[in-house]
Amino acid sequence: MNFKTSILEQNIRISILLFLVLTSCKKEDSTQSEIKQSSEKIILSFSFLAADNPILAKDIRATIDKERKTINALFEPGTPLDVLIPTIVYSNNATIFPASKVAKDFSDSVVYTVTAEDGTENSYTTTSTVLEASCIGLDLKASGPIVVTENNQIIKDVFITATSSDAIAIAGFSGVKISNCIITYTGAHMGIKFSEADNLTIENCSIKYINAPAQGPLPDAERNCIDGFNSKDLVINQVKVEDGSTGVRMNQCDNSKITFLEGHNMRGPYPRGQLVQYDKCDGGLLEHFSVINDREIAWTEDNISIYKSGGQQIKKGLIIGNNSPYGVGILFEDQNDPEARGGLGGLVEDVDLLQMGNGAVSSVDGSGNVIFRRVRVKNNICGDLGQNRGVPLSDALVFSGFGTEPALGGNQILEGVVFNICNPANIVYPVDKFDIIDYTVDSDFVEREAIMLNFCDAN
Repeated sequence: MNFKTSILEQNIRISILLFLVLTSCKKEDSTQSEIKQSSEKIILSFSFLAADNPILAKDIRATIDKERKTINALFEPGTPLDVLIPTIVYSNNATIFPASKVAKDFSDSVVYTVTAEDGTENSYTTTSTVLEASCIGLDLKASGPIVVTENNQIIKDVFITATSSDAIAIAGFSGVKISNCIITYTGAHMGIKFSEADNLTIENCSIKYINAPAQGPLPDAERNCIDGFNSKDLVINQVKVEDGSTGVRMNQCDNSKITFLEGHNMRGPYPRGQLVQYDKCDGGLLEHFSVINDREIAWTEDNISIYKSGGQQIKKGLIIGNNSPYGVGILFEDQNDPEARGGLGGLVEDVDLLQMGNGAVSSVDGSGNVIFRRVRVKNNICGDLGQNRGVPLSDALVFSGFGTEPALGGNQILEGVVFNICNPANIVYPVDKFDIIDYTVDSDFVEREAIMLNFCDAN
């Protein structure tokens, strides 16, 4: 074999091999380049945050139609649209124009173009709608007091004025439904009074005690907005109570469900003054509620009282203002009393309490096994409570487990928050009545929004 020929053949083979390797690398580089060039170009979310837009009371999240490439946002009545800042989340490695967090005029449609890494585009068009003002209670029929006379009676679309009796009285009839009403009442009477009235429903109603003094308590404690006895499966939804001795008082009313309750200035006097009181009740749900008491007008006791009752769930609420030297925000009391019903325990969850004096939440006097989860308390009061009612007897305790009778303990504080507490050394007492104590201090928070129902001609 010729040596030169062998070297030449060998060089040719090496050259061919190098060519194949380089060609393969170029293909791999090309494939890798194609993989990196994403074609994703989607708007994932489109919001208007209250933090960026002071004119908004809450965050607005738009609805995105992915097929039609439209973005639809609904705004509260009266919201100006000319200068709003959107927050936009879109595909990774893509770009968008106009950019997120840039103010635009949304009174007309705005087109947002998302460009993928590979250069392809999607365009989305916004539509912004301001809702028309609406209210509960349009076209109501004027009425005097109503006495229910049969089961399943319906009372609706009425404006009731009562000066010499209860506005609505129910005794011994079940399945009654009261809806879309405005009730004003005065004197030593109740707004709605019921007994032996299972499956009663009260919804979309405003109930106000009129002729209350400019400040301070009513003449007696028997002027509640809603007062019930021995009636199970009560449903209250979207109801506003104002200036009554107590907002909703239930005695032996099991398995009640109260949602979207708005309260203002409970007037007492003792032993009333609550937004809601459970008295010898087995179970019950109170969810989505608020009460705002002006301490120079209201005359509170406990804001929510669970008395000789057990199993209640108090959730998603806001309580502002308590000027009682011995009342607290939410009280579980006397669950082991011979007359008590419902056993031990209860739940308070996602409730904010501000301007409390004597205490925020308590499980005392023979109560126990209550869970306080994500309860947040701030700006409590150590000094004068208003209207010459004195100072808090507990020296502004926050979480309480004591009483005149032995408290049973077994309570839990989970993920609590306290902020701007006037007596930092008086947060939990006694600690041995709480199996778990878990809270943080000095972490400010924005309190929950108050329930604000809209009633026409309520005044």
